[in-house]
Amino acid sequence: MADRSITFFPVGNGNCCLIEIDDLRIAIDLKGTDKAAAYELLKPHLSEEDGRKRLDVLCITHGDGDHCAGFGEMKKEMDKGRLIIGTIWHPNFDRTKVDDDSELPEDYKALHAEIMRRRSIKNPQFGDLEQPLTAWDTERKAFEGFDEIPEQLSLHVLSPYLKDDETGDLDINNLCLVLNIEVSGLKVLFPGDSGSPVWQDRIFPHTLHSDDKSEWAKSDILLVSHHGSWKFFGRTTREDVLDADPTPENYEALDYIKFNDLVVSASSRFPTARDQSGDLPPHYAAWKWYHHWARKNLSVSEDDKHPDCFRYTANGHLRLEYGDNGWEWVTDWSPDDDGNGSGAGGTESGTQRKSTGFKYREKEDTRRGPGHYA
Repeated sequence: MADRSITFFPVGNGNCCLIEIDDLRIAIDLKGTDKAAAYELLKPHLSEEDGRKRLDVLCITHGDGDHCAGFGEMKKEMDKGRLIIGTIWHPNFDRTKVDDDSELPEDYKALHAEIMRRRSIKNPQFGDLEQPLTAWDTERKAFEGFDEIPEQLSLHVLSPYLKDDETGDLDINNLCLVLNIEVSGLKVLFPGDSGSPVWQDRIFPHTLHSDDKSEWAKSDILLVSHHGSWKFFGRTTREDVLDADPTPENYEALDYIKFNDLVVSASSRFPTARDQSGDLPPHYAAWKWYHHWARKNLSVSEDDKHPDCFRYTANGHLRLEYGDNGWEWVTDWSPDDDGNGSGAGGTESGTQRKSTGFKYREKEDTRRGPGHYA
């Protein structure tokens, strides 16, 4: 198994990603599949310590069911002494203050109770740490309480902001964590379910329009927001986004993100003619503008509706591994395809990402077409 890897699990409309750096494991959001709960997906990749599986960081971008599904089962494993979670990263949106108890997912209730338990401890150690992250935080804040910060990792938080909470105008999706995580030169943007309001009213004026933070959204991999929802691009209606002229209000975010590949974590690929699933993303109106940006910046043909740089968990696991040639996409991979969870698969020829040291080369020097890096 590679010492460094990033895996996006195929969990339908939801998120579950695992970052592996040597012995460090960071899970970004939780959701399982029809065949396996979230913990079952993660378990084969976790190290073992004193008879317990170890997950160093659990990051929950927000408390919707498709982002924290399965925490209740993980909590049971923790209570039985079979799992330890070093710290929990989370936003400062408390659903218990705005939703009736009957409306809250059971997994969110378990998560909230665990965060409150950890917060009540005077001098928490690994296994009892929790960290509410807000804009401008970095890996120094995120890893408070750890013996050391991984050399290969850096982190920038773009949202939510310190004074934003459940008492304001922004909803749970727009107060989710928006994180840019860099591992050995590869930057991945995790925007949760954030939409145009928080980008236009918070992230742009308070962060990206600052000279010293203007590149904080710049990423090699973009995990598209809200599973490909039109709401990332506008705040009015899907039709307004679709028919925007020349572009919708939040299209400028893509000019700051500058993705090379985008990942769609959803139960289906983008529709390229019209929406057939009602409100459920991914949406045609979102595809239109991601594809528009890719045509302008990544040499994508107008006739290529699903270019190589559009990667779908609906097609199966998506995995990046770091090796002698830098970062490479791996195909035909699954968590247990060789019986022991190492996920040994084939390397996708011609679709590799290389870096020098921990600094990723500038895109204008490396672009050879969609999905290719040198």
